[in-house]
Amino acid sequence: MNKRQADLLKKLIVQDGYQPLKYFSDAFNISVKTISKDLDEVENIINPIGVYIERKQGSGIMLYYTPSQLERLNIILNDAKAFDGNKDLEHRRTEILLNLLINTNEYTTIQKLSDKYMVSRTSINNDLNEIRKSLDKYNLELSRTLKGTRILGSEINIRKAWVFTIQEYGKINPDYITEYQNIRHKELNINEISGILNVKSISFFENLLNELENKLKLVVYEPYYTNLLSHLVIMTKRIIDGNYIDDKTGNKDSMLSISNELYNSAVYLIKEIEKKFDIKINKEEVAYIYKYLISIGLSFDDNKKDIRGSDPSYIHFTKDLIDIISQMSEVNYNLRIGLYNNLSLHIRSMLNRIRYNIQIKNPLLKDFLKEFKEDFFVVKIACFLICKKYGFNMINDDEVAYILSYFISEDEKIAEAVKIKTVVICHSGYGTSQLLATRLKNAFNNIEISGIVSSNSINKIDLSKVDLIVSTVDFDINQSYLMVSAFLNEIDRENIKNYIESILRNKRKSFLKDDMKEISIETIGEKNDIKRPKKFFIEENLIHIEDNTYVCLTGDRKNSIREYLPEKNRAEKHIIFINYSDYIYLSKAVRLLIRKRL
Repeated sequence: MNKRQADLLKKLIVQDGYQPLKYFSDAFNISVKTISKDLDEVENIINPIGVYIERKQGSGIMLYYTPSQLERLNIILNDAKAFDGNKDLEHRRTEILLNLLINTNEYTTIQKLSDKYMVSRTSINNDLNEIRKSLDKYNLELSRTLKGTRILGSEINIRKAWVFTIQEYGKINPDYITEYQNIRHKELNINEISGILNVKSISFFENLLNELENKLKLVVYEPYYTNLLSHLVIMTKRIIDGNYIDDKTGNKDSMLSISNELYNSAVYLIKEIEKKFDIKINKEEVAYIYKYLISIGLSFDDNKKDIRGSDPSYIHFTKDLIDIISQMSEVNYNLRIGLYNNLSLHIRSMLNRIRYNIQIKNPLLKDFLKEFKEDFFVVKIACFLICKKYGFNMINDDEVAYILSYFISEDEKIAEAVKIKTVVICHSGYGTSQLLATRLKNAFNNIEISGIVSSNSINKIDLSKVDLIVSTVDFDINQSYLMVSAFLNEIDRENIKNYIESILRNKRKSFLKDDMKEISIETIGEKNDIKRPKKFFIEENLIHIEDNTYVCLTGDRKNSIREYLPEKNRAEKHIIFINYSDYIYLSKAVRLLIRKRL
């Protein structure tokens, strides 16, 4: 008997009267089908002692037992608790975490969780403290206010945490994979591909991929899911129309199977499609789908083989990329725990996509270009250098944005560790100000109280070295400050949070601001000849910036930026040459260029 089944038995023992199965499925946040299976398991255990579950049509179910049998039931529950031990605790915390990740717009309370899992409020508090720690690696925050508890953070980080947790826990509780699939279905934009095949046919492909996920006990998350779904739809449509892949290398690649599980999965997908549409699909298509599967980040043990093969190039690629971006950003990302492991998993899948020319779309690309423009092009330049070094084709902007997300996540963690020097001001400087200071420190880990003063003494302290001024009274100073209540209500906390984020953004934007003055861009007019080797004008040596503008890198050990303007009536590329002696100068040059042009 697992933990949920034991909890179900507890609920049956204490319930009065009949209750429908839906009542229990809602209480445990699982399907009616799963509840029925749990009831069968519970009955197998309790029937030998004479206890049974009566099912009454139209009323529901009810547990029948005598007072003497209740003691036997308690022994069964204690045995189940002893058997599961730490597993029950781990499962409960995982379920709480998943429910918080799935319902980020809703608050839950300790009492609700205590009632649901039939444990004390202290146990739930301990669970939430552990969940808070586990969220740190995703740069997510567990917010606990008077309204209740919920998770705060960027959508991309919430998705990462959600998918990773489902990947781990879905092997034990497949219902969470189904939960993920249901939410994904609501978000899926069928209209984008409904013009290829009808909606009914597209539903077939969606169900087919769901079955594959359930079979593998894994989820294919975005954007890989939409890419794979679209590929299957397009492939089927083209075969129906008489078009086939005619690639002799495709079949050869399929013989180099590095994951029997995934290759068999590709075969399974093909056979189901053949049956549904009464078509014949050749082996080259199987190989191509297999390439998709090994390029979408799936990972599990398959006879102790790595589904991405034994090619170590991703190791060197990842290490060199972190090194270059560290130098260009003047932040030692090599010291960031977990970055290499997480990024290397992504790089392995990405290199497979490069090899097999599989393109993915990043739905957040425009957001990255809008909010992190300079950082985006710094990472793009770094990726170009590494791809060049190892002989890979340059990755597209969608892939660059995904790589950037890992470094942004680290930057956010670093920013959280930066102490915000704060001065608290009240009418008297005592009493309520002490209360406010305590509440500020409890609410914000990165706030450092630099002083607690009365409004009359504000002129006696140096505010130039203060990041944040929080006051309970209105007074006249040149610097901006936030008015709050001494009790620091929810609105106050939200305002302070936004203000701190603004401070951290400004600190980040000031990066290299002053020492960029020494850099200038030399503009070469159309009358000047471009005395550069022709190799610099080859497409693969150019980095696209915008429209018809490109950057060309040359390591001449002499720092300079030269912008060659094309003739007005000629459709030539607008090329900007950056000579650099080190990565710090290269970073400054790129940032200056982006600030001036975009």
